[in-house]
Amino acid sequence: MQEISVVYQDDDLLILNKPAGVVVNRAQTVATETIQDWIEKHVPEVAEKRYPEGWQKMIPNDFSDEYGTPEDIFAARTGIAHRLDKDTSGVFVCAKHPGALLSLLTQFRERTVQKRYTCLTHGKFALPQGEVNVPLGRKSNDRKAFAVVADGRPALTKYAVESFYPEIDEAALMSAAHLKKKPRLTMYQGFSLVSCWPKTGRTHQIRVHMAHLQHPLVGDSKYVGKKRARADELWCPRQFLHAAEIELTHPRTRARATFTAPLAEDLQAALEFLIPSL
Repeated sequence: MQEISVVYQDDDLLILNKPAGVVVNRAQTVATETIQDWIEKHVPEVAEKRYPEGWQKMIPNDFSDEYGTPEDIFAARTGIAHRLDKDTSGVFVCAKHPGALLSLLTQFRERTVQKRYTCLTHGKFALPQGEVNVPLGRKSNDRKAFAVVADGRPALTKYAVESFYPEIDEAALMSAAHLKKKPRLTMYQGFSLVSCWPKTGRTHQIRVHMAHLQHPLVGDSKYVGKKRARADELWCPRQFLHAAEIELTHPRTRARATFTAPLAEDLQAALEFLIPSL
């Protein structure tokens, strides 16, 4: 939790750089400290409900109290406006009072928030940019995993390849991992560093969409396959997925604002094992 850093904050917004391994929301199944816990400990105006003047004016005109008052909704979420998977790092948006939270929730629901992720995938793309527009739903044989299913929820991801790495520096890997014999790297056919813009917010969307293109994320044990997962873990500590940038409308000023988080150190270190194309 010490790795959490504040990217930006004012009276209304709190933008964090979330490290991998940290869960966002509290739950009975989560024993470790979450982002919600961190906010309550480190942001006193949220914990003490000290809201700035005029916060009610930021509540959207179409707000309905069907699910509670603005204060109730804010207290339940501790200002959290969206989510990132436990093993995904990067820029993360929170609100510091009920008005800002309801504004952000509306923006996410109406899909006016723009997000860009950085991921490293297996293989070389035939098309350097494009989109994946196929529905997603839970797998029938594994309720914790998702797949492309005909009757799933609509999901759209745009992508652009930034770099291609044809091979791993085997000597560097042998030295860094203290391996006594050469790893089995024959299944690899290069790697692509890709920017993804999810236009919908389905669970595991980028991970499943890239796997659907036959380019699963490096280190993604759920979707990459057992053999590649064992090879990946020698040099990449987790799924290579980072929330690099988010653009939204500021609840108070109504101006568009963009926030970024640099690539996490563990993912940057993984890139050092790859040899770029000439």
